[in-house]
Amino acid sequence: MSSKGEREPKREEENSSTAIAPRRFENMFDNFRRDMERMMRPWPLATMSWPDMPSLFEARDMRMALYDLVDKGDRYELQVEVPGIEKEKIDVKATRYTVEISGKHSEKTEEKGKRYLYTERLYRSFYRNVPVPEEIVPSKVNAKVDNGILKLELPKKVPTKGEEETKVDVK
Repeated sequence: MSSKGEREPKREEENSSTAIAPRRFENMFDNFRRDMERMMRPWPLATMSWPDMPSLFEARDMRMALYDLVDKGDRYELQVEVPGIEKEKIDVKATRYTVEISGKHSEKTEEKGKRYLYTERLYRSFYRNVPVPEEIVPSKVNAKVDNGILKLELPKKVPTKGEEETKVDVK
């Protein structure tokens, strides 16, 4: 211990400066999320690099579109919910093992009165990157929108024969 008049020597840790890279809170779990997504991918897709989904803090008005993917033997049928989005505002990009779907919608409402102007804006967007288990032919993908559902046909490069179902007795 030091006496009242003496100053304690500063600890070495206090004197040393360490460069700390600034980190945003929302990025803390990005690596964990990417690793979990990578582990859940089918085997041929596991080593592929995917574009990152913006964090919730960066895209508050963006939602992840819900989808169904069905194997029809010679093709996959993909149905994605896109309520309220016009077909002209939907972008679809296909690669051999993925289909990337995004879209935007905006509305503006103005109401004029005697002494006021009332204005409201609505912006919505969605994004989904859907991996497919088998290679598809991107140039032959067809898409159409019907009642808020985007329907895509994804022809397989090598069609597979569907497996027959067998009833199994539970004992």
